[in-house]
Amino acid sequence: MYQRRQAALYFLQLIPLLIFPPSVLLDGLLAVGVVAVAIVGLGLMLLRKRAWALTMSIFVQGLNVVVRLMMLFPHALVSESAGKGTIDVAFIVSSLLAIAISGWFLIRLDRPDIRLTIAA
Repeated sequence: MYQRRQAALYFLQLIPLLIFPPSVLLDGLLAVGVVAVAIVGLGLMLLRKRAWALTMSIFVQGLNVVVRLMMLFPHALVSESAGKGTIDVAFIVSSLLAIAISGWFLIRLDRPDIRLTIAA
């Protein structure tokens, strides 16, 4: 049972990386596919107990948090030609949700029980 929960943890890392408004996802469909394949491969390496894959997973989730924070304020307003902007609620909500989920993955993946199962 515990191993199955860990396997789900390994493969669900894909979710916060792909939380974007639908318009953004549809524009970059090829990039979405590449990210999905890479994270599934990383999940497989975690199942094979590769220590570097755990380090890479933590790095990817941390980088996702940093990039989302850097993109949040510049893209929160949609600029218009009149000089005034409208708030992009979908982008703000999706960014905050992705930051929260990636933060949870960071905390969960760095726990000693996960490290012990990978190192064993």
